[in-house]
Amino acid sequence: MFWKLFWTYIKIGTFTIGGGYAMLPLIEREVVDKHHWIDGQEFLDMIALAQAAPGLIAVNSAIFIGWKIYGWRGVVATVLGAVLPSFLIILLIAMVFWDIHEYPMVEAVFKGVRPAVVALIAATVVRMSKNIFKN
Repeated sequence: MFWKLFWTYIKIGTFTIGGGYAMLPLIEREVVDKHHWIDGQEFLDMIALAQAAPGLIAVNSAIFIGWKIYGWRGVVATVLGAVLPSFLIILLIAMVFWDIHEYPMVEAVFKGVRPAVVALIAATVVRMSKNIFKN
């Protein structure tokens, strides 16, 4: 279970651009729809708690899922999985960015990613708002 949690959150951390709120659709798909570790209502509750607690929403939600599924070992697996890809990607970008940051293609990529991140966050808000008024 440790490795399953770790690889699930590695995938979430690797393929999400735009921070914790942009991760929410992928987290929901993985933990609710694919693995059925929690249900939709628990997911909404988890997001509310993750927002209320100090810290990053992605890390707070990883802590919740890890603890619920596998205790302390699950927390270690999910937090490492959620944080490690971002850390390595930022480290790599920092090492090479100074050489390429003025290229028009690089600037265009970063400008193109911004609307995609906004759309991911908006889609999450719309999907979650449908379930808010049920209870």
